[in-house]
Amino acid sequence: MKQRRAFTLVELLVAAMIVAVVGGGAVSALYAFFNLVWRLEDMATAYQRGEMVFSILERAIFHAGLGMPDDRNGFQNAFKISATYPKIASWDGPVSVKDGRLRLVYAVSTSCAAKGFYDVPGGVAVEVEFEKDLPLDQIFAGKGNVGNLKSWVTFTASRQPFFVERVIDSRALDLKSSDFGHIAKNDKLCLVRAIEAYAMSNFFYIEDVTVGSGSQPVVEGVAGAEFEYDSDKGILTVVLLCRGAKRHDREVSAKKPPLWEAEISGEDRHYRLIAAKKAWRIRN
Repeated sequence: MKQRRAFTLVELLVAAMIVAVVGGGAVSALYAFFNLVWRLEDMATAYQRGEMVFSILERAIFHAGLGMPDDRNGFQNAFKISATYPKIASWDGPVSVKDGRLRLVYAVSTSCAAKGFYDVPGGVAVEVEFEKDLPLDQIFAGKGNVGNLKSWVTFTASRQPFFVERVIDSRALDLKSSDFGHIAKNDKLCLVRAIEAYAMSNFFYIEDVTVGSGSQPVVEGVAGAEFEYDSDKGILTVVLLCRGAKRHDREVSAKKPPLWEAEISGEDRHYRLIAAKKAWRIRN
């Protein structure tokens, strides 16, 4: 009958050492894996924040300048019928950048088409009829509202905005312009709207200039925004510095991310950062 031999102390120590090495390696690999997952999740959050901002801006960008002059003097004069005029009459055009803020003046198309052809002399109100009922709940009329953008309309084929002097009935308006304007038959009525956009204190803000509601934070985690408009080429470029969701105890973004040229604050360096960039050609 064979005798059973027990493990020696050396064998036990060797086995324990192997288990420790293998176990330690497995723990390190597992930690590295989860660290990578957390990092990718953080970066994905930052990317999504940038995409949310682009999505919010896109509608206004696609319709910026529709039915309006695009040169500075023409644009400013178009909204000056009297001594009172909208805030945007001091802007440089339907697309402009001022003090780090993006300014967009755009048109929201309606389903109401002009019933005929109309010539509108500068400073003279002309009755314009439409083929469908007007969205009167979105239009303010009367001389006392000349400074309110909800009193301004334009047409897709026109280059001149018009002030709504009077609502005649559900399908007719008295329209006035600062300079001669022409309205083509079947041309669609558009409502003039405007926004200002900027980043501050870890939020992206939008101010709806149309209603004068003040700036509203719309996307969290946007540490900075840079806007550039090339008026000669008609190209608007937006670059955003976006944070991940988690604040780390140590600095995890020592270097500027690609595409971002401005300085990064010490607080921002405690977050995973990406720079998101998008460019649009202004078509109107």
